[in-house]
Amino acid sequence: MEIYDKYYELIQECQDSESIDEAYKKKVIRRGKLVKKTFCPPGQKAKGGRCVAMSGSERAKRRVTGRKSAIKRKSKAARIQKKMRKAARKRKAFGLH
Repeated sequence: MEIYDKYYELIQECQDSESIDEAYKKKVIRRGKLVKKTFCPPGQKAKGGRCVAMSGSERAKRRVTGRKSAIKRKSKAARIQKKMRKAARKRKAFGLH
């Protein structure tokens, strides 16, 4: 049984170290200024610059909210496209694109 305990500990260490590396920061523009933003994998959210797992209820709420916002975005598509082109020009000016 001792060898299985060693394997279990090794697996736990690997899983713990992987969770730290999952978050990555990317330069984005917010309100005309350059900011570093934390991006997390699905099912996790950025909290204090790190990725933490979301609860099931929060994921369910976000899924419903996402559907509602998709319907709203569809009606505002032309305005969104115009703003996206403006943001792309801004990124190019900052040297990000």
